[in-house]
Amino acid sequence: MRLFLILLIGLVSLTACSNDPNDSFIKSTEETHLLLAATSSMSHVLPDVIEAFEEENPYITITVDYGPSGELAQQIQQGAPVDLFISGNQEWMDMLADQSMIVADSRTNFATNQLVFAGTAGEDVSISSLEALQQGTFDKIVLGQPETSPVGTYAKQALQSANLWEPLSDSFLYAKDLAQVVTFIESGKVDAGFVYYSDVIETDRVEMIFPVDSELHNSIEFPAAITTISTNHADSNRFITYLKSDEAATILEEHGFNRE
Repeated sequence: MRLFLILLIGLVSLTACSNDPNDSFIKSTEETHLLLAATSSMSHVLPDVIEAFEEENPYITITVDYGPSGELAQQIQQGAPVDLFISGNQEWMDMLADQSMIVADSRTNFATNQLVFAGTAGEDVSISSLEALQQGTFDKIVLGQPETSPVGTYAKQALQSANLWEPLSDSFLYAKDLAQVVTFIESGKVDAGFVYYSDVIETDRVEMIFPVDSELHNSIEFPAAITTISTNHADSNRFITYLKSDEAATILEEHGFNRE
């Protein structure tokens, strides 16, 4: 009987300490706090997604740190105590995966978006393609830093594919991240810039001029994953699973994203 009790206690201890993301059936009975590092392009939609998730999981609280995907990935690389990471592209998630800094089985794509060329609301602009930018209609075009901001990376890819990156380079103004791009357009400090469709529908101060041909750039996908630094893989995996749910998809679509 004593041996049986020792084995039973040991099994319970191992189960409670498991970091396997597939152990999502293990439900914590204590308050859990998770830190999520997320691309700034999700700053409008994630609060609603998290609120709905926390209503279903009242013992879990999620705090979000928004920023350019590249900077967030580098912070995780340097040991930031992050449980979950949502990137605005695959490149930065790949970097962390190559360094074994995310739980491979937890990685999932849960949303997509559309790159658009947009300007300050109320301006009368009648162009419909990247090629028309060569007409010199815009003196200042803002885009995110291609090195760290995915929306800037996609914009650069599209412009390079259209052979416009060099010809228009004198017109470019670089912003730290997507949020700053939107702010510049809203304020009228620039003539136009590259944002996502989801940004246009979140403000009445920005209008889409034309959608960018999606074949000119990599697919705009939003991957999420659990970091290997996280000490709570089970509850982190609950959130990953929720991102793929019908409830989350409805919220994402309301904010201009598409379900993966």
